[in-house]
Amino acid sequence: MTIIPLREGTFSVDFSKIFLPFNSETDQLADRPPKSVAVAIQPFLVCVREDIVLLDTGLGTTDAGQMTLVRLLQEAGFGPEQVTKVVLSHLHKDHANGVGYFDEHDRFTMTFPNAAYYIQKREMTFARQQESNPSYNQRLLAALEKHPQVVWLEADEGRLSEQITFLVTKGHSPFHQVVWMQDAGQTAFFGADEVPQLGYLKRNLAYKNDFDGKQGMTLRKQWAVEAAAQQWQLLLYHDIKRATTVFIA
Repeated sequence: MTIIPLREGTFSVDFSKIFLPFNSETDQLADRPPKSVAVAIQPFLVCVREDIVLLDTGLGTTDAGQMTLVRLLQEAGFGPEQVTKVVLSHLHKDHANGVGYFDEHDRFTMTFPNAAYYIQKREMTFARQQESNPSYNQRLLAALEKHPQVVWLEADEGRLSEQITFLVTKGHSPFHQVVWMQDAGQTAFFGADEVPQLGYLKRNLAYKNDFDGKQGMTLRKQWAVEAAAQQWQLLLYHDIKRATTVFIA
């Protein structure tokens, strides 16, 4: 198994859900809107025996007309056409905005032309109802909702292949899902916003910004035990200090 973090950047964000570039060495959160926090945005490319998998797709930022995520892929030696599966943990814009883009004629194109996009159908239904919620990009979701590359998941758990399993957790968002990938004796765990930073496994807390904070806390207790015992490689989407680590209780 090969794991490649694709770090789009570090950003500050407040309740407006506007993500502003943030340099932890020179910028101060005190200078940002009240209650801002700093987070990394880092999707993961994971290569296993049968697939090249992208876990979440970032904010969809661009640089000189090119999507940052595509540039990062290319710097890692891959083209977007090589990705075979895209798994979205949930549909908040900081995890889903990189799924595709609109051209100057308002035509929508998927970023990864040969990939199947795995999305929880119930998560999409919920997201489309959040018309005034700034966490969602409704224009993009409307295009994604009817795209033939999407594979709709409706079960609470299951397999995407012999090496990829998913579980609907219902902690951070109503139908948030996490992913395990197993290959060559290794297990990688992508907790997305259930375990966005290492500290979430070390602290026994229910977070107020989650849909069901107690559910997330309960799951993290269980995962902390399993991760330590089985030496999971944790993929940490929002952790500024590290992208991956093996959890030690």
